[in-house]
Amino acid sequence: MADELRRGVTSLFHDQITAGHPGIAKTLQLLMPYYWWPNMKTFVTEYICSCATCQMNKVNIHPTHPLLSPIMPEENARPFETITMDFIMKLPPSGEYDTILMITDMDCSKASIFLPCKEAIDSEGVAQLYMTHVLPHYGIPKKIILDQDPRFTS
Repeated sequence: MADELRRGVTSLFHDQITAGHPGIAKTLQLLMPYYWWPNMKTFVTEYICSCATCQMNKVNIHPTHPLLSPIMPEENARPFETITMDFIMKLPPSGEYDTILMITDMDCSKASIFLPCKEAIDSEGVAQLYMTHVLPHYGIPKKIILDQDPRFTS
């Protein structure tokens, strides 16, 4: 009976549309001028932690990250068979270019090719640069490792 009353009172100060699902401290601050019971803070904390609306809208401060898997070189790999691509951006303009596309061989030589481009380049532009400057010398790579840059995901 007492828990039902406590739950009802806490609901009035936490769940109602006008309350807006405040956090633990704010709910306690709203409750304390009008109500008190033993272990009130523990009860309110457990109530809010079990509130489905709060759990759905809460920002995850401990997100789970995927496990890192090292990029291991393959045996008898040819140059530029596994490559990474990334941009060096926010450079001072040089002629019409302000960004560098960096293509790095990951297996064989660890060599890099640096190609000037514009920051506004898209995925088609990257493909064109690769076809013009790298493909004639090394062919099509077996694996391309990219970050989440919008130019690669577009």
